[in-house]
Amino acid sequence: MKAVMLKPEHKLALVDVPKPSLDGPGQILVKVTGAAICGSDVHIKYGDIPIAPETVIGHEFVGVVAEAAPDVQYFKPGDRVNTAACLWCGCCPACRRGEVQYCQVGGIWGGGFFKGRPLPGAQTEYVQVFNADMCAVPIPDNVPDEQAILVGDVLGTGYHSVVEGGVGPGDTVAVFGCGPVGLAALASLQLFGPARVFAIDVLPNRLALAEKFGAEIIDASKTDAVSEILGRTDMNGVDVAIEAAGLPVCFTQALNILRRGGSLSVVGLFPESVQLNLPILGLSGVRLSMGLGNLGSMRTLMNLLENGRLDLSSLITHHFPLSEAMEAYDLFENHKNECIKVMLRP
Repeated sequence: MKAVMLKPEHKLALVDVPKPSLDGPGQILVKVTGAAICGSDVHIKYGDIPIAPETVIGHEFVGVVAEAAPDVQYFKPGDRVNTAACLWCGCCPACRRGEVQYCQVGGIWGGGFFKGRPLPGAQTEYVQVFNADMCAVPIPDNVPDEQAILVGDVLGTGYHSVVEGGVGPGDTVAVFGCGPVGLAALASLQLFGPARVFAIDVLPNRLALAEKFGAEIIDASKTDAVSEILGRTDMNGVDVAIEAAGLPVCFTQALNILRRGGSLSVVGLFPESVQLNLPILGLSGVRLSMGLGNLGSMRTLMNLLENGRLDLSSLITHHFPLSEAMEAYDLFENHKNECIKVMLRP
C-alpha cells in the first residue's frame, strides 16, 4: 500500500509499505478514507519535531473498520471511525489524572510509540489501531468525514485551549493565529459565552473565517496587535489569550495584552526558545498553561457536531488523492489558493 514517508534532508516521498494486520487484543484495522495534513507534519519535515527518517507520517485520519479483534466492544467491520492523534493506555498515573496526552506508554501516530511498539503514521491506506475502545470514537451518520477528522486533533486541541484558559461568560478573549487550531478555538469559544473575541493573523482568508466565527479581526501585517487590542479595551487588556500560532512574537504579544491575573493558554508548537520577563509576569499574576491538547473530549465534541452545535465545515478547503500528496503538501505549506486544511483521499 502507498504511504507518505519522511526521507533524509527534509524530503517527503510516496512509497510502498506493507499492509498491517491485527496481531493482538483491543485492535481494529482501519481502512483510511481521509487523512489530513497538520502543521506539525511540516515541522517534522524540517526537523523541528525530530523523528527518524523512513517513518510514515500523519496523525489525523478517519476511516472504516475493516477488521476488529474479538474482544473489541464498540466497533465492528463497516463502522465509520475517528481515532485520536495520540494513543493512551487509560491506566498510568497521567491517564488516571485525566491527562491522557501525557500517557507514560502512549504516543502520536507517525513517530511515536504505544507500549513500546512503533506507531506508523496515517497518511496511508490502512492503519492498525491499538486500544481502540478507549482511543477511537464512532462517527455518526450525519457527520461528514471533513468534520469528523478534526475531532481527533484540531478541534480537540482548539477546545482544550479554551478549557485550559478558563474562559467563562462575559470574558474578553484574544486568539493569536487563525490556522486550523486557532479557528477551532474560535468555534469552541462560542460554547463558553465570552462577551468579546479578538482574532489576530496576517492572512486575509483566515481572518475572514475568524470573522464568521464571531471574532473582531486584527490584521497583524497592518497594525500592531498589542496597541490595537489595548486601545479597543480602554487599556484593560483581555481576560484570556490563546496562542495557537507557535511564534515567539505572538507569545510575547499575548502576554502583553493580558489583564493582571489573566490567563494565557498556549497550544502552538514553537521552533525556538522564548524569553520570559519573570519579574513583570510575577507581579502581574499571569497564569500560563501550555502543552499538548487533551483529546479525552472526543466523544463530547463528536456529539456537538452531530447535533449541530459546532460547524467546522469551512476548515477543510482542499482535497487530493493520496497519489498527489506531494502537491498537497506544497499547497498547504505555502498557503496557496487560500488553503486552510487539506485532506488526502487514499
